[in-house]
Amino acid sequence: LDMTQLSPFVDFYVSNGHKWLSCPRGVAMMYCPREDLRDTILRVPPVVSHGINDGYVSRFLWDGCRDYASELSLPVVLDYWNQIEGGPQGVRTHLRKKLTKGVEVLARLWHDENGDGSDTTGDITLVPMELHPPTMAMVRLPELRGDPLQISTDTDANHIQERLFSESIEVPIKCINGVLYAR
Repeated sequence: LDMTQLSPFVDFYVSNGHKWLSCPRGVAMMYCPREDLRDTILRVPPVVSHGINDGYVSRFLWDGCRDYASELSLPVVLDYWNQIEGGPQGVRTHLRKKLTKGVEVLARLWHDENGDGSDTTGDITLVPMELHPPTMAMVRLPELRGDPLQISTDTDANHIQERLFSESIEVPIKCINGVLYAR
């Protein structure tokens, strides 16, 4: 992600490395291109420690007694991304191909009305595949009650997610506009 492309459009950009870089949990970043904001609303971080008066980076870098092991993995993770053929873009391309294949498998298993593989990903994702990040998609669940007009609720989503979890399957189930999706 080229942060300079974001600068004219965002005041802040926050992201987690465990989702987008395959880092251990706890690796995250915050980008704030506007110096005037760094010294106003970002003046005091949620956890205050000895770097509070030593500038913007120090305010957020030393936040008490945290375990920094996950952050120390970042150079190795970035080296890995850069050694893959095509660099980070090559990794994203590979991940997108795998994601698309996974969605196609779910389309065939969950939505192949004719039983001949003719149904494609079409409208089973929340948004078109090209708009998804390369690592996850929201895929519509099959109709659970046989009634295509049945409106689902957040309670339905929670029940399904809990049932799957009881079978050692960890997957978020979301209800969006009365339709259930697996992420």
